[in-house]
Amino acid sequence: MINLMDKDLQISLANNAKEWLALSLSISSAEKEAFTKVHDGFFTTYGAVFMARVYRLTFEQALQSMPEQERNRLLTTFREAMDHAIDEHYTATHS
Repeated sequence: MINLMDKDLQISLANNAKEWLALSLSISSAEKEAFTKVHDGFFTTYGAVFMARVYRLTFEQALQSMPEQERNRLLTTFREAMDHAIDEHYTATHS
């Protein structure tokens, strides 16, 4: 009887997790769509220099509130993305 309840509970928890995941993905998708509209509007209205300042301030504020391990991971990812962008830039301009 206990094993049956444990199994039922496991199945119920797994189903709940799937439902929450689906909900979070749909919210994330809606939030992403809303962010894209706001971002593109500001970018079009104020230009790249303005948005670069916004990105930098956002990045700096995020770094200040992150634990060291996450901060290091983000900085490593940033460095890798920057290296990739520089490589692409030089490949495109020197081809």
